[in-house]
Amino acid sequence: MARDRDKRMDGIVDATVATIARNGLPNLRIKDIAAEAGVSERLVSYYYPDLDALVAATHRKASEKYYWNRLHALQQQRRPEAALAGLIASGVPQGRGDVLSRVLYELSVSATRMPQHERLMSSLYHDEVSLYEQVLEQGAKTEAFSLAGTYNELARSFVALEDGLGLQVLAGTDSLTPEQAREILLGYARAVTGAVL
Repeated sequence: MARDRDKRMDGIVDATVATIARNGLPNLRIKDIAAEAGVSERLVSYYYPDLDALVAATHRKASEKYYWNRLHALQQQRRPEAALAGLIASGVPQGRGDVLSRVLYELSVSATRMPQHERLMSSLYHDEVSLYEQVLEQGAKTEAFSLAGTYNELARSFVALEDGLGLQVLAGTDSLTPEQAREILLGYARAVTGAVL
């Protein structure tokens, strides 16, 4: 019984992700989420009587999935150079159709207005910084990298660059493709690590 409940709730959250990606957060409606999930509006409201609670659950799940995808990409590589390149690749949206990245950018706007979103964005930011710190530390210890700053300074710079470039990629302008964004980040990585990537 509990498993069915959890499955339904997960399905509603997944439908919310898809709906936010398609319509944007300001246009989010229970009706559209229910249609996406293939359930009634009453069922959505039964599990999530408060739309803000549903959005918070969606934000939490999207943040966790994004982080675990990045951690998995990092763990696939043994050499620090390959790990850094993989981490960079996992942080750049694949294009306008990258649902997970689009939803996280949409939700980040809410962080300025809602404390629960602010906490989730802050947590994700610190998690992403820690991934870069791990790679940079490993590279420095094995002498694969000659760092031009502290682990934390460089890690924060990588995340800030990812965020800015990712926004341009998701905007869908012709000015920046995912490949170009990755190359800019790789160029920065080469400059601050001295490594061949």
